[in-house]
Amino acid sequence: MPLPLAAQLYTFRDPVRFGGVGMGLDVQTLSAIADAGFLGVETVDVPGGDAAEARRVLADLDLAVTSSHTWSDLSDQEALARAAASIAELGSPRMIVSPSGFGSIDELAGVIDALEAAADIAGDHDLRLGIHNHSAEMLPLDGVPVIDRLAAALGERVDFQIDIFWAYVGGAEPAKVIDRLGGRVVSLHLKDGIDLPRAADAEPFVNVPVGTGAVDPGPAIAAAERSSSVEWLIVEFDHVDGSAIDATRRSLDNLVARRLARTRSA
Repeated sequence: MPLPLAAQLYTFRDPVRFGGVGMGLDVQTLSAIADAGFLGVETVDVPGGDAAEARRVLADLDLAVTSSHTWSDLSDQEALARAAASIAELGSPRMIVSPSGFGSIDELAGVIDALEAAADIAGDHDLRLGIHNHSAEMLPLDGVPVIDRLAAALGERVDFQIDIFWAYVGGAEPAKVIDRLGGRVVSLHLKDGIDLPRAADAEPFVNVPVGTGAVDPGPAIAAAERSSSVEWLIVEFDHVDGSAIDATRRSLDNLVARRLARTRSA
């Protein structure tokens, strides 16, 4: 059976409507996500800030919470603890972070220390900590890819969410990364592009619906299916040209047509 498909709510951020980073509790968009056939969503912290209300809305729409990213600074343990408490109240099983700072072995050691502390904080709230990669984790540091160094140093305490787009941008084959990490990988971010950036934040870029650009999701999903640990496939757009829900729906249609993902109707 194909793995279940979810949507990352970062795709639908709207600062004009919600202010700040634009991560409000957007019932209209959530309804469209459910109607499109997605089985779950991944949040950024708590949509709208009220965990009980967000949990109620998502339950009413029969949308599972796959996991929750947090923008809390890894160096701020109090902020991480507040985020973990809210994410746990939302009903999310995982807190996902996107670390940075891999320029040297010493710098990486500091990141690893921060991730170990974050894993403890997540565990205090019955959450698992996960790392979401960008392109830098694929690059070698003293001959070994950063993501492999992270996996070796952190052991079983921390899981991985592999973003196949950023792995590809970083020069890696996403399927091989997933195979190497094995049971440490719990979810995939599926996104695509035609004109690819050199790295995260290197230059403006636009994502295209999954399966229509340079990043074929098939091999990565096959690698995920070989692992018993991957729980979700999650469609995400960092930047979209036009309607975010239309692009997300096209991604779902493309994946279902290739029998690569499970939705409400397929």
